[in-house]
Amino acid sequence: MTSKLFLRDATEVPVYALLLFGGPVAVNHVGGGLTVGTKDCFVKLKAWPRIGVLVNHLRRLLDAQLLRCIEEGTVLDAGASRENPVLEAIQALLLNDGLTN
Repeated sequence: MTSKLFLRDATEVPVYALLLFGGPVAVNHVGGGLTVGTKDCFVKLKAWPRIGVLVNHLRRLLDAQLLRCIEEGTVLDAGASRENPVLEAIQALLLNDGLTN
């Protein structure tokens, strides 16, 4: 028996994929940093608070578009992202992991 903690299975996840799709993002404006997830299951990240604010705003814009698609019975076409600035921004973040090319 041992009391040591071992990491057995782990999967690397792109940071912006985690921020955009990993659950609620809480921003610590005073101490800096972000918390992604719920009270029981969360990940803490070191990041400027403005990143969390921008990601939360981008998520609200995406949620609004998805809700509109559900209400209208239409499809949100990721292939036509050039016509949709929200999808274009999300696609750029995911492809480049937040870095400019």
